[in-house]
This record gives sequence, structure tokens and C-alpha cells, in this order.
Amino acid sequence: MSLRKLFGIIALIAAVAVPVWAQQAVSEEDYDGAMKAIRATQQGVGDHLEAQSATDVGADGAKFVAEFTKVEAFWSARNEAPALELATKALQAARTFQEAGAAGDFDAATAAFGEIRGTCMPCHQQYRERTENGYRIKQGS
Repeated sequence: MSLRKLFGIIALIAAVAVPVWAQQAVSEEDYDGAMKAIRATQQGVGDHLEAQSATDVGADGAKFVAEFTKVEAFWSARNEAPALELATKALQAARTFQEAGAAGDFDAATAAFGEIRGTCMPCHQQYRERTENGYRIKQGS
């Protein structure tokens, strides 16, 4: 099976599964799991971009899209407009990252990864707080 067909199949599955997930309620535990999955994915991105591995970058992008879809659904359900705006921006950048990476456009994928990372700090400063066991949503958010 060619890489293009494989990515086509992955994209089709994501196109069907992600909207279904977004319709479901996302708990704080789900949100925390999404944050951990995003962090774990981010840790390998630099190596995958440097290696110019369309397979790995495309897979990283698919993970980002799935996890940022959960993040967007979480903030949408809370009607927290500034957080939702950041989550939507991250999700859009994740989609661009996935498409560019899978197509082998590593410059565009690198730029999109920068956009993803640019949403992390503002959101964490406003809505997350460190605990002895990791992070949690700040009270009142």
C-alpha cells in the first residue's frame, strides 16, 4: 500500500471519528489525557521534522487533530470563549500540520507546529495550574 493511500485512509477515519468524538462530553480526566498525549506527541515532532519523515509527521498530525478536537469540545461545553478561541486556533494549526507533513511540505509543517505551540502558554497561564500530581483546570474556569 502506498503512503498516499495510507494517509488517505487515516484522513478518512479521522474525518469520521473526530466529529463523533467532538459531540461527546469531554470530562476533566479526558482533557488531562489529551494534554498528556499532546505533550508526548510534541516531544517527537522535532526529530520527525528534521528527518523529513512524512509518515511520522503525518501520524503526529493525526494525534494532534484527535487530541485538540477533545480540547476544543471541552472548552466549548464550558462556554469559555477565550479558551475556545485558543483551542480552535490550535486545532486549525494541527490540521495544517497534518496535511503539510503528510504531503512532505516540512516548511509549512514547521510553521504550523509553531502556531500550535504558540497557543500553549497563553492557555496554560490563564486556565491551568500546577499541582503536586501534574496540572488541573483553575477553579472558576
